[in-house]
Formats: sequence, C-alpha cells, structure tokens
Amino acid sequence: MVLERKNEIMTNDVLETIMNRRSVLRFESTPVEDDKLEAILESGRWAPSWINKQPWNFIVIKDMKTKNMLSEVVPTTFVQGLKEAPLCIVVAVNAMEDPYHYVEDGAAAAQNMALAAYSVGLNSSWIGVYDRKDDKKSAEAAVRKILEVPKDVRVIAIIPIGKVKGEVPKKDRKSLRQLVYQEKFGNR
Repeated sequence: MVLERKNEIMTNDVLETIMNRRSVLRFESTPVEDDKLEAILESGRWAPSWINKQPWNFIVIKDMKTKNMLSEVVPTTFVQGLKEAPLCIVVAVNAMEDPYHYVEDGAAAAQNMALAAYSVGLNSSWIGVYDRKDDKKSAEAAVRKILEVPKDVRVIAIIPIGKVKGEVPKKDRKSLRQLVYQEKFGNR
C-alpha cells in the first residue's frame, strides 16, 4: 500500500537527515570534536564522482585570522557565521583531474559533509564561491589567494560547521506536484 510505503520512507534516518538539515546563519563557539570532524571529512571522501576520479581536497580552517580574511572577500549573508563557526571546510577540486564534472563532484562532496554534520548533531551552511568564468577579481580568486590554492584547483564552497546559535530556521519546500513532470517537461 502506498501510504505504508510512504511512512516507511519517512522513518528512514538518511531521508530524515536530508529533510531536516538547514543552513544556519550563526554559530556558537563550542569546538567541534575531532571524531565528528573526521566523520564529516570521511563523508566528503565517499561522495560520488565521475568515474571515481575523487578530484577533491578539503581544507580545514580553525584559525580566526584566516576565517576573518575569508569573510572579507565572500559577499554573502553567511559572513557572520563564517567568522563564528569553530571550523570551516573549504571544498577544492582539481579541474585538470576531472575537466568535465569537477563542479558536480565538489558539490556532491560538500552536500555529503553538510548532511554528515547534521547527522552528528552539528549545523552548517553552504557558501558557494565557485566562479564559472574564473574571473581574477571574483570571491573564488580571493579565497584561492588567501589559502594558497594552486591555479588548476578550483574552490567550490566553504562550509562553516558548529552548533547553531539561536534557532534553526524553518523552511518549507515546493510540493512535488510543482516540481515533477512525467515523461516530458511540462507533462503533469
């Protein structure tokens, strides 16, 4: 029966994590335990990638000076969270290792880490800095300079991680009816 199947899916831990994770704007200063950080990094390592290229590197940033420098070049509403979070993970991908899918590969790794953070009782946000044009004046270029990222490596995202300060925002989603078509675009 469809209803029973739906209830079965709704109690799945993975789906509950996906549905309940939210990006947060502010973080407490409570340090992130090493075992939780390792679990988050492992989840990024196990993300899917094109023909298993795994073109990513993860830069863990805890230094307040570095976080402040990053917050000055990243134009986003998440700047305060970037400064406050006890740590940030920068997702960088080698564009030469996977010239066709490095953006998707990096995004999958970032998503895995955001979900893993939530699953171990932490919160995160996603600060996208990738610049499609690779403009030398972009936020991505500034982040690469600050972190001494080589020219053939692209920065996809910065993920501040920690315990939320205040309330986790509540957000609704569009209904599946608004999003899903059958067989052809526009065919409901």
